[in-house]
Amino acid sequence: MTSIKITLQSTILKLLSQPRVDKRLGGGEHYFTEAVLNEYLAENKPSRELITQTLWSLIGRGLIYIDMWQPAPANWEWRLTEAGTATTKDEQFNPDDPELYMARLRSNTPNMSDLVAVYAAEAVRCYTHECYLASAVMLGVASEAAFMEMAQSSIPWLQSSGASLKKVLDDPRQPYVRKFEEFRKRIEPRKADLPDELADGMSLTFDAVLDLLRIRRNDSGHPTGKPMLREDQYISLQMFGRYLQRLYQFRAFFLSASP
Repeated sequence: MTSIKITLQSTILKLLSQPRVDKRLGGGEHYFTEAVLNEYLAENKPSRELITQTLWSLIGRGLIYIDMWQPAPANWEWRLTEAGTATTKDEQFNPDDPELYMARLRSNTPNMSDLVAVYAAEAVRCYTHECYLASAVMLGVASEAAFMEMAQSSIPWLQSSGASLKKVLDDPRQPYVRKFEEFRKRIEPRKADLPDELADGMSLTFDAVLDLLRIRRNDSGHPTGKPMLREDQYISLQMFGRYLQRLYQFRAFFLSASP
């Protein structure tokens, strides 16, 4: 595998999850560092300094720690924490690995706009720095942007009801939750006109979007004093990765099927 297809952080976490890898520090030059370097082709090898920086970054995020059971520091070992172990599991959207999260987001949704990508990346970045309220706000903005792109594309397909929807969508005084509800009110009666792959699970997809816009976004974007827990934002980021792909599938259908 080349460095194009796998991130340094992902490489480190993957190796630490494997039982036969030598995880000793070795003064930062041997043992585990060599195991990481061996995962890359010669032209793509990261520097030893970058590997060390990444390891300490992962410590700061609570994903790994140093096991100091041996008397010689060179024989101390890098180990996964409980959170780090969970991160190594093959979850499609795991925000604890921000680079891989965004790579999978782009892979699953290749037509994602630059605007949505910017806010999604910021949401993950805030999450990794334990700024969960900020992450929720950024994720809400990313969801709003993706929804607006999808809803605007539905206007010609909705025909007569699309004209009234456009007025709601274009009204800056209308909250995004209201815009979403107005879109959904018009799309539900046309469910039979949608392809089976979009109609199936449509309610579940839209419920997830509405949950994030109405609950997560509102609670975080207004001074209610209610905290945003790491577990809640973790789930929101996973939900986002799954429903974003579906929103863009709806958009592609509307663009292709519009009269």
